[in-house]
Amino acid sequence: MKTDENYNAWKEQKRQIDVDKGFSEKVMSRIYQYEREKRQPLFNGQRLIALISTRPLGKAAVVVAGMLIGFVRMTFVIYAFLGC
Repeated sequence: MKTDENYNAWKEQKRQIDVDKGFSEKVMSRIYQYEREKRQPLFNGQRLIALISTRPLGKAAVVVAGMLIGFVRMTFVIYAFLGC
C-alpha cells in the first residue's frame, strides 16, 4: 500500500520545468547541423536499384548478367558431376 500512496502523491504533485526561450531554436539548429553533417555511404543499394529500375537498358543489363551467371554456374555443376 505504501507504493500506491507514493505513486498517488507523485501523480498529484505538479512541477514546473523552466525552459529557456531559445531552447527550441537550439534543438532545431542541432538537428539541422546533424542532418547537414551526416555522410552518405559509399554504396547505396536503394539508389542503385532506383537507377537500374528507371532505365530499360539497365534492366536488360541485369537480365543478361543473371543469365551469364546462371550459365557459368550450370557449367561448373556439370563439370563437377562429370569429374573431368
